[in-house]
Amino acid sequence: MEREANVSGILSQTVDVIGAAGRAVLIYVVVLGLFNGIGGLAGLAEMDDNVFSVGIRSGVLNADTLGLAAVLYQLLGLVLYVVAAFFLLRQMLKQIGRPARGGNLLSYLAMSVLAMIGLMIGLVLLIIPALILLVRWSAANGFLLSGDKGITGALGASWEATDGRGLSIFGAGLVLWIGLAVLSSIVVGIVAATGFTASGGFSPLFGVAMTVSGLIEAFNNAASFAFSIAVFHLVAPADTSVADVFE
Repeated sequence: MEREANVSGILSQTVDVIGAAGRAVLIYVVVLGLFNGIGGLAGLAEMDDNVFSVGIRSGVLNADTLGLAAVLYQLLGLVLYVVAAFFLLRQMLKQIGRPARGGNLLSYLAMSVLAMIGLMIGLVLLIIPALILLVRWSAANGFLLSGDKGITGALGASWEATDGRGLSIFGAGLVLWIGLAVLSSIVVGIVAATGFTASGGFSPLFGVAMTVSGLIEAFNNAASFAFSIAVFHLVAPADTSVADVFE
C-alpha cells in the first residue's frame, strides 16, 4: 500500500522501517545500549536528568566527567556511534528495497558534521531556523547513501524533496519525539527507582537501571534513523536508489 508523506503516513512508514530492519536495529540497540550502560556503571559516564549518557547521542565530547579516562571513553563512544549509525542506515535502506549504492563512512560523517554546524547556527538564531533545517534535511541520509548525490547534493536534494511537506514532517517528528520521551521516562523511571535502597544507597539493581537507560537511549536513536529513512522513502522518487544502474 502506497503511503503519502503526511503525519500518519510518515509514522506508519517509520514503524515499517524498524520492523523490516529489526535484526539490525536489535544489534544496534544492544551494542550501543550496553556500551552506554557499562560506561555509567563504571563511572565513566554522567547522568543527565534521568538518562545515563556518554555523549554518543549528541556527538559532543564532555571533558567534565572523570578526566582522561572518561574523555577517552566518550571518544570511543562517539566513534562507535558514527560507525553503527552508518551501517544501520544502510541496512534500513536495503530492507525497504532501496539498497545503498552511494556514500561512504567518511562522506556520511562529513555530512553529519556539516548538518550539525548548520543546526547549531540555527539554534543561535532563535531555534526556528534550526527546526526548519532539521525538517528540510530529514531525508538527506537516504539521498546520500542511496545514490551519488555527494554531501551538499544530498542536503540540497532533501531540501527540494521536502518542499511543501514541512508541516507534516514536523508533526510526525513531534509525535514520535513525544512518544519516545514518554516511553523513556516511564521505563527508565521505573527501573531506576528499583536501583536504590530506601536509604538512597546503591544496590546491584542500580547497574541494571543504567543499562536499561542505555538501551532506551539507543532505541531512540534507532527510531530517529528509521524516521529519516521513512521520510526519504516517501518524498523521493521510487527510482532514486536505482537510477544510476540504467544510465
